[in-house]
Amino acid sequence: MFKINHFRPTALARSLRTPCIRFYSKKPPVIRPTPSQNQSAEQDSDDGDFRPPWVYSASHILTYTLIPTAIVYCVFLADWGEREHVFSPVRRWTMKYKESFFSLSPDEASLIEGSQPPTTIELPVTTGSQEEGRPSS
Repeated sequence: MFKINHFRPTALARSLRTPCIRFYSKKPPVIRPTPSQNQSAEQDSDDGDFRPPWVYSASHILTYTLIPTAIVYCVFLADWGEREHVFSPVRRWTMKYKESFFSLSPDEASLIEGSQPPTTIELPVTTGSQEEGRPSS
């Protein structure tokens, strides 16, 4: 009858059956130090950084706030004198924008003038004879 051939699969045949993926970015296994190594590591840590961890976060916060503040101050507020400088165009644009923001348009000014009643100013009436420049006595 028929004879069944039992053969050993080759490497190619095995790779086709079960795909194998190699990971080259695996983290190395964690090696825990022995107690004697822990003691020597503690002694070495005394030579390390003496600053507490909050110093680093405070440093980052100050960096991200002080640098933009200094830039805004130099561009808009610092006195560079009357001569033309690199920030003059930006300052002129800012002044125009500020003036347009705080002033009224002609239509708005006419609305205000039309809504207010006219005011009359009464001048005080003086009686008697007065010489020029001298009050009456």
